[in-house]
Amino acid sequence: MIGYLTGKILEIQDGKAVVIPAASGVGYAVSLPTSIRYAELHAGADIALYVYSHIREDAFDLYGFVTRDEKEIFLTLLTVNGIGPKGALGILSKVEIATLVRAILEEDQAALTEIPGIGKKTAERVVVELRDSLRKKAENGQLPVEWMMAAASVGASASAKPGSAAFAAAAFREAKDALVGLGYRESEIVQTLKRIQDSDSSESVRTEQVVKQALKELR
Repeated sequence: MIGYLTGKILEIQDGKAVVIPAASGVGYAVSLPTSIRYAELHAGADIALYVYSHIREDAFDLYGFVTRDEKEIFLTLLTVNGIGPKGALGILSKVEIATLVRAILEEDQAALTEIPGIGKKTAERVVVELRDSLRKKAENGQLPVEWMMAAASVGASASAKPGSAAFAAAAFREAKDALVGLGYRESEIVQTLKRIQDSDSSESVRTEQVVKQALKELR
């Protein structure tokens, strides 16, 4: 079973790349998402992929991702009844991961049905089966905190000057929104953030730092 693959792209077409490892005469056909971040891949380019091997009686299919986190989301989608590898890859090809995470955490089934490949019944299963799973993965460091923050639709600090009191205040507001999106009780979040704020008076604090510290204390 292949879990990681590095090499040079021999050819790439219709979402599938043939990758040849160094000093090897064997080319591996790997299905990739067709999202924007993969659009610049081309024949002759070096590539490193986190791979999921899907073995069936009549086939051995490989699915590749340029980051471990993308593969983790892909594997998470596979746990939903009715979503197979092709379906999960199709979903990740059509929607930004932060958008997908936000819809799941907010239990927004209507938003999920707008994603090609997800109908009403599948959207319901995705929410029911993945909301708690995503939260736990984030708590255990298996998903980037950045996705959780984006999922909370934050952005207030963008208008505040780094190193200012307004910037720090915005970071704590954004952290609160992100933690609420992860399912924690607001009263518990407020107390935790207050402790962090009291122990760190720096005005250069960023949302990611606050969320990571809060997750350690909220576990």
